Amino acid sequence: MPINEILAVKSKQDIVNNTKLKLAINCAPILKGSKAAHIITVSLQEFNIIKELLKGTGISCYLLRGRYDSFNLYLYRRDMIETYLAGEDVKDFLKIYGYETGNFPQMLVRLSERSKEFCNNANEFPHEIGVFLEYPLGDVKGFIENKGKNSLYAGYWKVYMNRAATRRLFERFDEEREQVVRQILDGASIREVMV
Repeated sequence: MPINEILAVKSKQDIVNNTKLKLAINCAPILKGSKAAHIITVSLQEFNIIKELLKGTGISCYLLRGRYDSFNLYLYRRDMIETYLAGEDVKDFLKIYGYETGNFPQMLVRLSERSKEFCNNANEFPHEIGVFLEYPLGDVKGFIENKGKNSLYAGYWKVYMNRAATRRLFERFDEEREQVVRQILDGASIREVMV
């Protein structure tokens, strides 16, 4: 990644371009359509910019929780994530945590509630969030069962199954990030870098 160019953009204190760059670095796979969802921590100002940048693109956003002046913003391609969450094994898994499967807006409300409970020290971290990020169910279960230890590989998430295939997927995500960052640094808009 062209670190000097990234630092030059960030040093200009241009909140719109900095936010575009933040999206490029953190969310390239969802922008390119190879991933259904992602979470990014943003300020309220960045949230408002992201809403404008993504308007009409097929990527939606939902504020999960906030603390002080930062928020966890859930970005998702609704058709893709709903298809993943509709899998019988995923639905059965989410029911354990009190999710009303089949009703995506209600599922987001429940996820937000679980996140807030964690922030208020009333509950443990909602590790089921991994399926909302389209992580393989086996990896999410492996993380929970192993308490985050004993993974076969770690990249965009901790891998407990299918190491070789997931590693190739991570490499593709890295390539997409390099491509999107380069395009943004060259002046492309978020819409121009999307699929």
